[in-house]
Amino acid sequence: MPACFAFMAAACTTPPTAQLPPANDTLPEALRATQNEVLQDVLTAVGDTTYTCRRNGDALTWVATGSDATLVDPARRSVGTVAPGRYFVGYDGSYVVGEEVVAANALPWQRLVARFNAGERRGEGRFARTSSVQRVQTTGGMPPDPACDQEGVSLFVPYSATYLFYRNAEPTAGNAVTTPVPAPGVSVSHAVASSDVPASASGDAARE
Repeated sequence: MPACFAFMAAACTTPPTAQLPPANDTLPEALRATQNEVLQDVLTAVGDTTYTCRRNGDALTWVATGSDATLVDPARRSVGTVAPGRYFVGYDGSYVVGEEVVAANALPWQRLVARFNAGERRGEGRFARTSSVQRVQTTGGMPPDPACDQEGVSLFVPYSATYLFYRNAEPTAGNAVTTPVPAPGVSVSHAVASSDVPASASGDAARE
């Protein structure tokens, strides 16, 4: 059994089992990559989502402050990290910035559209041409109870997920890009809670 070292975490999340990610056309429409994008990379992540106990009026609640996880390629090689601040950082120096959303039970399946890409001008690095990212097959990542009782305390909740990285297809005579390319930066364009994903596309959407 793998060891799990997480302060106040409810459970230990093990690395995702080997499985094919859902096909783009089987996902809810809001999560699908556009017809002008091609799949570039499939990476899995295992790490923690961090929460801080903060006051909201008279109540104390857990507020997500980011995720910290290792990105692993299909050959089981570590190639980068998911970092607080919604960064996807490659060990080659390339990175893409995203925006996180909150959902119940497990982290939501999600599509991020790239607003900023550090390698865009040079075209170098694993994430240099990333145009969007899908987060699917999520497990864990949510606090056992939304309420907390000690302001300022941190909570690290294990999670795992599969991230699908897309890039814009190369324009050709028969494949011209007719829709605007997103301006440099990454924001959440859509998010769907894992509990809302159809059974045919739900993967391992268990509680994180």
